[in-house]
Amino acid sequence: MKRITIPALLAIMLLLCQSLSFAAVSQFTGTWKNTDPNTAGVTKLTITGNGNSLKMRAWGKCHPQDCDWGEVNAYAYAPGVSSDIDQNAQAVSALFTTGFSQTLVIVRPISRSSIRADIYTRFTDNSGRSNYTASYTFNRQLIVGPIGPIGPIGPIRPMPSVEEDCISFNPSTVTVKNLDGRWTIVDGNHLMFNFGPNRTEALQALRIIKHYRMNSSCFVGRPDPSFQYLLVNGRAPQGNMPGEDCVSFNPNTIEVRNIGGSWKIVDGSHWVFDFGSKEDEARKAFAIIKKYGFTRSCFVGRPDPSFQYLKK
Repeated sequence: MKRITIPALLAIMLLLCQSLSFAAVSQFTGTWKNTDPNTAGVTKLTITGNGNSLKMRAWGKCHPQDCDWGEVNAYAYAPGVSSDIDQNAQAVSALFTTGFSQTLVIVRPISRSSIRADIYTRFTDNSGRSNYTASYTFNRQLIVGPIGPIGPIGPIRPMPSVEEDCISFNPSTVTVKNLDGRWTIVDGNHLMFNFGPNRTEALQALRIIKHYRMNSSCFVGRPDPSFQYLLVNGRAPQGNMPGEDCVSFNPNTIEVRNIGGSWKIVDGSHWVFDFGSKEDEARKAFAIIKKYGFTRSCFVGRPDPSFQYLKK
């Protein structure tokens, strides 16, 4: 079995120290295209799996078509031995070996939709060529597979542009009030969430908003929204809170499907959101989930939740 050399390990540690923020493993998974269309190096990467079982595939510039380097095991790195690697991954590495070289690829996040890959190539054929390093920036490719009723596959439809409908509020001033017998979360004179007679669920939702410091409430399909989400300074809420009721899904494997006449966002055999006959709203919600990298759908008051939110 091939081993990563001491210089390669030092390179990994250096890059980990340079990283300024942590990311969920879902930040790394997906298909990535080099931002430089004229690159002579790595043109595309795919990363699949989870924190304990990752795979990376790479393509290098060749003619008449790019060379497929194949798929190899990849490894995520957390900031500490006790860190949750799925939620706090800081880098991902993979080693590609040929008959004449070894290439170490170390990937770090730049933003929700871009990564940096640092490449270290060492020649093993005694050719006298110098080992070398290179760095590339990649953008996530949002690939929407064939979507339609289960059965014959219909045409691929483009993902809609995301025009969001959000209302800002101050998490420091929101409170729960009883208005004519209905427990309501309000921000001043702005009525935000109605919980009917359920004071306990209203207070739990208030604690969640204040815990994450959510400050935007967003909708798809007002005045009767089919999909709602909350943001924190324009980003997905992150972290954990004791007592949460959440269901995980993979934003890289979700699809929009028509199942029995109802448009749904599904992750494999598990349907995550139901939009009824509203196909356009299903596709817009799909694009929003991809944009923010939501990985968990959370509830207050199941099986008939009075409050729902998403987070990474």
